[in-house]
Amino acid sequence: MRRDKFYLSDRIREYLESAHIKEDQQLPSNEKLAEQFGVQKGTVRAALERLKEEGIVYSVKGVGTFAAKKKILRNMERFESFSQMAQQNGSTVSTKLLSCRVITAGYTLAEEFNLPPWADITEIIRLRKVDEETAALEISHIPAYLVPELESKPLAGSLYGILEQEYRIRLTQGKQTMTVRAADEKEAKLLKCSQGDALAVMEMRAFDQDGQKVEYACSLTRGDRCRFTSILRMEEGERI
Repeated sequence: MRRDKFYLSDRIREYLESAHIKEDQQLPSNEKLAEQFGVQKGTVRAALERLKEEGIVYSVKGVGTFAAKKKILRNMERFESFSQMAQQNGSTVSTKLLSCRVITAGYTLAEEFNLPPWADITEIIRLRKVDEETAALEISHIPAYLVPELESKPLAGSLYGILEQEYRIRLTQGKQTMTVRAADEKEAKLLKCSQGDALAVMEMRAFDQDGQKVEYACSLTRGDRCRFTSILRMEEGERI
């Protein structure tokens, strides 16, 4: 049963994609799914339960099972922008610029960029929408001397694109750390979620082609709109 459940959940996931099932669209009944895939109804129930845990589907008591909203799949091994991630998942992305200003580094940002505490830092705060729904809040910090007059650029577009096209800064690698915490009142209001809802907090340090740290960023993504993946490899000679 365990193997059948995992196999069937993968098959149903593929079915949802290939059949172009839209979010909030009802799936066939358990009986029809069992007949379609040639398994017992109990296996279908177990597979759907697994997909519910993953946020792929949801159920309404007495009605049936429905396709959940599409989540952004983030590959933890790949350095890519939020726009690239969402577009690779077949979603449309839009950006709302909340603010772009020059601030004083202070000790925390000064240490990040190896600058004096009085150095100027450009701070960009943006809301990212996926398929017209607010999904993430992004706060980026870049040494101001690297990006003069950045506030005059079209920051509702790709920040990394602007860095490359306007400032000849090409980001080639990054280091990221993920934690999970509850949304506070202000974050919940901006992200259109409830206070206390789970947020995926991603700290990113991005470096250019010369190895210089260009950006320190923090993104807060609604937990119901994202999932993460990575490939684990065992070193030769190691055993679990």
